[in-house]
Amino acid sequence: MKFLIPIILGLTIIGFFDKTLAIGFIFIGFLCLITFLVFSKTRIKGKALVLLILITLLIHIGAVLFVHYANFQPFSGGSGDYTVYQERAQEVAQRVRQGNFSLEGVTGHRYPVIIGYIYVLTTPEMLIGQLFSAWLAVISVLLTYLIVLEINGSKKQAFLIGLIVCLYPSYLFYGSLLLKDTLVIPLTLFGLLLTLKLIKNFSWRNFLFFCIILGAVTHFRFYIGYALLFTFIPCWLLVSKLNLKKKFIYGIIIIIVLGFVPQFLGHGYYGFKSIKGFLNPKTIVHYREIVYAPVSSSIVEAPEISDPETSVPETSVPETSGLERVFKKIVVKIFPNIEKAPSVNRSSIEVKTEIEKPSNFLINYSKSFIYVLLGPLPWHIQNYRQLFVLLETIPWYFLLFFVIKGAFITLKQKRIALPLLVFSIISLGVLALFISNFGIITRIRMPSFIALLCLIPLGFKKFLKI
Repeated sequence: MKFLIPIILGLTIIGFFDKTLAIGFIFIGFLCLITFLVFSKTRIKGKALVLLILITLLIHIGAVLFVHYANFQPFSGGSGDYTVYQERAQEVAQRVRQGNFSLEGVTGHRYPVIIGYIYVLTTPEMLIGQLFSAWLAVISVLLTYLIVLEINGSKKQAFLIGLIVCLYPSYLFYGSLLLKDTLVIPLTLFGLLLTLKLIKNFSWRNFLFFCIILGAVTHFRFYIGYALLFTFIPCWLLVSKLNLKKKFIYGIIIIIVLGFVPQFLGHGYYGFKSIKGFLNPKTIVHYREIVYAPVSSSIVEAPEISDPETSVPETSVPETSGLERVFKKIVVKIFPNIEKAPSVNRSSIEVKTEIEKPSNFLINYSKSFIYVLLGPLPWHIQNYRQLFVLLETIPWYFLLFFVIKGAFITLKQKRIALPLLVFSIISLGVLALFISNFGIITRIRMPSFIALLCLIPLGFKKFLKI
């Protein structure tokens, strides 16, 4: 109670200057209170976990406020999916307040609908949705913490990996925008956590939860959902500790049931309809060279299949804010020739899409996969804005050493962690096949990288006795 008066006084002062921010803080406080109450009912407790929650909350709220009030949009210039989502969410909120709960005319996935209902309870300002994303980041870090514990990591190791995820540069930026990725990430991590739990101790209740989560991930980003689906089945069959008879009986039921999840969402049994539509040469070339090409010289009619991502190409030249102009002046003085490079495909993966000859396809696909895993590489950076990515790639190269060690230990000894490795390979493989724009890659690969980061304790084991 002694903290209640200062909190009320602080919110009153904030509300005097910015009413939306005060409402947002109240909303976030309410969500965090629910989070603590839920975890207090479980055996997942400890000062380290509380500290991790508070650190993540403060850092991501700080990132949201910086992005929002500094208008920090170095890549999109203030336009993109988040502006479309905001418009749809405001439309939903307006309908609900008028007593109209119909979603007629609201096309696409339901993320804007969720935000719209939040706006009904609060206020229809984008800052509220961005603060909601900060809370989702807290959930993602908590799930990362639990995943590390599930693969037999220590609490200190789980805290360390959770802190790394909290400071993940792409997550700090994209997680501060009104994007569906902020929901896809915790849903995917929850699916991976349930996969690990079902491998260690199968229960039909957890399997039902997994089916629900799988359906949600497939709805918001179907190819990540497919990666989760095709990770669960072989890993469960290979690593599950059930006896052979139960594994055979349960396996038949599981394989039959899981195929209906994509079908229920209109993708066909086991996603056969959408997989068939995407895995053909014309569609692959279309997505790599047209849909995700940073610079397009012609307009080509899209195939009759929904795009996996509809972001504005990140090579459009946006208007720069004052903060960005200051950064640009500093960079140009240090790298005077950085903007004299050719402007075509400056943020794309420059790999030819040759799929007629198997040998050429394998070579080019291997290059593309390496770029997705390691890129953007230094020679891909040809614009001052792209230097921001060095904050991510340089630490990633260091951490990748321990990720690879953890992967080898997973294959040899700790097979319980196999789903994390398999999921990352499948999801990154899909990105390498269809997407050639680094801006979109850094956004979509976040759950894959977080899954790989969870393998680090296995690689650290001989170096840090924690």
